[in-house]
Amino acid sequence: MAASAISMAKVPKVSIHFQKPGFTPTTPEELERLEPLYAAGGTRIKNFSPTVAVKYGSRLEVKEATTMIFIAEHTSIPVPKVHAVYTYGPFDRPDFDAVDEYDTYIFMDYIDGETLEKAWENLDGQTKSSIMADLKHCLEELRSLQGGTYVGSLEYGPVMDQIVEWHNINQDLKLTGSTGPFTSVKDFHDTVIDAYCKIRKGHVRPYITGMLNTREYGIVFTHADLRPPNIMIKDGHIVGIIDWEMSGWYPEWWEFAKAFLIWKFPNDWGTYLLEIMKPYYLEAEAHAQLMQMLL
Repeated sequence: MAASAISMAKVPKVSIHFQKPGFTPTTPEELERLEPLYAAGGTRIKNFSPTVAVKYGSRLEVKEATTMIFIAEHTSIPVPKVHAVYTYGPFDRPDFDAVDEYDTYIFMDYIDGETLEKAWENLDGQTKSSIMADLKHCLEELRSLQGGTYVGSLEYGPVMDQIVEWHNINQDLKLTGSTGPFTSVKDFHDTVIDAYCKIRKGHVRPYITGMLNTREYGIVFTHADLRPPNIMIKDGHIVGIIDWEMSGWYPEWWEFAKAFLIWKFPNDWGTYLLEIMKPYYLEAEAHAQLMQMLL
């Protein structure tokens, strides 16, 4: 009887977390028959209909959808409207984490536009400035959100950024014992510094600590990945900000550091970005050094 009960519990099933009235999401089996628009890192994006896309995979979290809903409700930032969210599982996938895993499915508006990554090189200076004005307004709206009393994701959730959960595969080294939420910026910084020092041997802690503690920091709502692949444009304006999976409440320097993870600065994107963002050069350099070791 006990074995049978355990076996039944393992049968994958759909668990709906959010569903708009009048919207019926398709099943995982039906989605598998559709061609993907994007597939990488265990995540897929497919067109469910001409106006609705579905993003799904084992690395997605329901938190990404609740964040988009929160942003849509409290700002005018163009974010995909969420129609439904469900999880499907559990699956026994020992090749991943040796634990049961679930796939998360997020049904949301399909953004009709082009990523800034693809479009940037073909834009003239006036159009680039117009787009950056849109982005500045989005940042101002994010900073106006209230509730930054901790470092973590919405609803006092953990930090969703990989920086506090990645493993160094070559050394089989766990970087940190906590993903938060953190009650203070100092606690968050200490965790990031611990991750750095576990990889970078030697007496580097005082130096890296100084880089991250040059001033007092406020906690603000942060997209945490404002890079050209996540900015959708059309007719010279931003029509969508996507990929909110790492968003949450962070120290005020975090947005700058994440946005300036620019490999070799191949174009003038960073130059335009500096015009709309308060710079945090020391903090961004500390963050970049850790990310370089992790990647």
